[in-house]
Amino acid sequence: MTTPLLEARGLSKHYPFPRSVRQWVGNAPARVLRAVDDVDLTVESGRTLGVVGETGSGKSTLGRLLLRLERPTSGQVLIDGSSPDTAGAARAHQLRRDVQVVLQDPYTSLNPYLTIGSAIEEVLTVGGMTSREERRARVAELLEQVGFPAAWSERKPGQLSGGGRQRVSIARALAAGPRLIVADEPVSALDVSVQAQVLNLFQRLQRELDLAYVFITHDLAVLERIADRVVVLYLGRVVETGPADALFAGPAHPYTQALLNAAPALGRSRSTSSAVAGELPDPASPPAGCTFHTRCPFVMDVCRTTRPRLTPIAGGLQAACHLHEGSTPDPDPPATP
Repeated sequence: MTTPLLEARGLSKHYPFPRSVRQWVGNAPARVLRAVDDVDLTVESGRTLGVVGETGSGKSTLGRLLLRLERPTSGQVLIDGSSPDTAGAARAHQLRRDVQVVLQDPYTSLNPYLTIGSAIEEVLTVGGMTSREERRARVAELLEQVGFPAAWSERKPGQLSGGGRQRVSIARALAAGPRLIVADEPVSALDVSVQAQVLNLFQRLQRELDLAYVFITHDLAVLERIADRVVVLYLGRVVETGPADALFAGPAHPYTQALLNAAPALGRSRSTSSAVAGELPDPASPPAGCTFHTRCPFVMDVCRTTRPRLTPIAGGLQAACHLHEGSTPDPDPPATP
């Protein structure tokens, strides 16, 4: 088997709350927010992994962990089978350049006082390109790759539309020569027609440059169009994962079914289960057993006491749900970090 371009093993990020005076006096353990909890995933070269879930499900925290912007509480992130934390300085630098980011809001991700050419050129300077002529030629090439004429390098972000700014953000990410881009809600701030144009750009660049993507979004219509595999998060844990076509054709977990039913028309028939009901539980005090049982229309007694483990089912899918024969319990984690 080939080594995945990016792999996360048992990735967790827990944020302990400061203890109150009463907790100090009673020697009570601090409450812990489990933003990401024991997540495994892989991304192959030239492929797109979609990450979806409600607000508060841990999507963006997972993205920051993959980018090494935050240190995990446990687990590790491997790039080509190597960890930047244990590689030599030169190798670690290259591994970090291999993974770049496109942020959600193009209005705040660019410096309004710099021209778009200067914003891209800054990345090339940090990357070690010392010749000014080479940098400017590379800036012109990157702008043309995202659909802009080279003369636009002298424009400032305020002179561009939201879609134009996001194209500049993509060009800036490409300036580092990445092999994988983590895109955190990259089209959610754009109009629908502009979303389609930016998604087309992502797909064209993937074909031309053999790029891999981790596409983080709450929009299932976007994932249905662009993703090869999908990871569904709920309260920081993976509840379903598998090939995108199989997941959209027949989701196995009630949470995934509810997300699909709550989404705008995606060009497919709807299942009979209802949309997501109720409020997301407090992530610092998640329910015992299956954390989705407080909102699940198919809840059983075992769901309230025993956490299900990801279980292989038909179509290459895996789901953490007691509804599927052969699911095995996953013991609840201890109360303290």
